[in-house]
Amino acid sequence: MKKRLRKKLHKAEFQELGFSFEIRFKEKGEDAKTFLKEFIELLRSHHLEMGGGWNAEVCGGFVTREKGSVTLEEYHAVKSWLEAKSSDIYGFTIGELRDAWYGWA
Repeated sequence: MKKRLRKKLHKAEFQELGFSFEIRFKEKGEDAKTFLKEFIELLRSHHLEMGGGWNAEVCGGFVTREKGSVTLEEYHAVKSWLEAKSSDIYGFTIGELRDAWYGWA
C-alpha cells in the first residue's frame, strides 16, 4: 500500500490510538456537570478530544488526540485523574489503548 493511501486510511505508521471510558456518577445535576467540566479541562490540557455522550447517571465515550495517537503518558494521566476523583463518582472503566479507526464491529 502506498504511503498516501496508508495516511488516508490511518494504517501502519499513520495508525491513531485512543481509548474508551465510562464514568458512573454518584450525584445528579450540578455535581455531575462540574465533574464533566473538570474532565473536559483535563482532556484539553493534554490536547485530547472526547466523543460520546452523557446523562444524569453516566458518561461514556472514546478519547482521541487532536492529531496522532494518545500517548501512554496521556492515557495514564487521565486514568490517574479518574482514580484521584473516585470519591466523587460511583466508579469508572477505562479501556486499553487501541486503534481509533478500525476493529469496532
